[in-house]
Amino acid sequence: MCKIIKKIICIMITALVLFVGITIWGKGGDKFRWIGEKTGGIIKKGADKLGEKADEIKEKTVTTKEKVKKWTGKEKPEDSSQK
Repeated sequence: MCKIIKKIICIMITALVLFVGITIWGKGGDKFRWIGEKTGGIIKKGADKLGEKADEIKEKTVTTKEKVKKWTGKEKPEDSSQK
């Protein structure tokens, strides 16, 4: 019984890491929606929900990256190309 619980927890952690990885380094929820279109039915509904959540996370990471660049001074000035 303990082995089954351990395997389920490992699968859940792996799925969570993959979800976050695809969301941040991928194109948000587009990959999940694509999977939903190919499968259909109940999986499509779940893929749409995952896609929406992935879009929210992707949006938050983009704004966070912009804020960090601004705070650290690594943001390129917009007027640097003009002389």
